[in-house]
Amino acid sequence: MAIIGNIYKLESFFNNKNLKVVFDYFKEALTSGTEVNERIFNLKAGAFEKVTITTDIFALEQVFHTKKREECFIESHKKYIDFQLIISGNEQMEYIDIDKLIIDKSYDKKKDLITYNLVDNTSKFLLQKNDLAIFFPDDAHIGLPLYKNSELVYKTVIKLPIEMFR
Repeated sequence: MAIIGNIYKLESFFNNKNLKVVFDYFKEALTSGTEVNERIFNLKAGAFEKVTITTDIFALEQVFHTKKREECFIESHKKYIDFQLIISGNEQMEYIDIDKLIIDKSYDKKKDLITYNLVDNTSKFLLQKNDLAIFFPDDAHIGLPLYKNSELVYKTVIKLPIEMFR
């Protein structure tokens, strides 16, 4: 049930889910001159920083070069919903339901991560600035693939406990 769209349109769609703190953080991440935006744009390529938003919610602020699909992996999570926002750059993402996959590495509770064997029958979509992809526990996804050419991407991912969404 992955959801993909423009952050500002999705914000109004989710206004009854009490996600104000999530969307307030994302708007700061997108607004030049704010503390969050400057912190992310001051990260070096390859950085992956965990930032506490509330006692239950955190963000993974990251800067990376997109890469060949064969160098990526399919993943899903059990405990958290991923809210993935592109701040700058283009990232080709892929989605597939977990029931269509074979597990490569079993659930790692500490990382909240399951990885799967790479397959070719995924749905592919391009994320650009202001695009938000939301992945639920049944949504396996591939991040980091390049679109046309490798490029530098500035991105942040909110990890929201599934219990807070229900």
